[in-house]
Amino acid sequence: MVSLRFAVLLTALGCAALPLAAAAQDVPVSAMAPADEYFGHARLSVLGIANTIRDAGARIREGADPSSMTSGPLSFIPEAIHDWQRQYPDDPWIARDLYGLEVVYLRARTPEGDAHARETADWLVRDYPDSASAEQARLALRSGARREAVARTAAGGDAWERWNALRAPLPPAPER
Repeated sequence: MVSLRFAVLLTALGCAALPLAAAAQDVPVSAMAPADEYFGHARLSVLGIANTIRDAGARIREGADPSSMTSGPLSFIPEAIHDWQRQYPDDPWIARDLYGLEVVYLRARTPEGDAHARETADWLVRDYPDSASAEQARLALRSGARREAVARTAAGGDAWERWNALRAPLPPAPER
């Protein structure tokens, strides 16, 4: 009985999120990369890219060596995003992931991280100048207290949000 209630609750929450996800994105589903397609030499999916960025940021925040993150897991991300961008240039998640990557580089607090952050922000602003993420990227680089304040605002876009964005909106209810 408990699992049935849980299933009903999840279904209700999923249905409630559909109109929000559809309204938030004026991009056809065909312009967005499917979650089961892989990019770059490391063969990362869009979810793998987002998870790697998020996990590296969390590890740096928890005290991991920033150089091991920038030369380790994060080193595969730019190539994967370039490949993704080549195949799906209008995918709105690319701009958000580039901004997330910039924020993680800024969080590293190293000259290497700052250089990567600048390159990533330049890429984002050049290729997606009208996106909200591009404006955030510009502000992040200019902000004096940029690292932690900006990092808190870059957290959006988890796997469930992406999954909901890929689902088609419900048809309108018939008029009575």
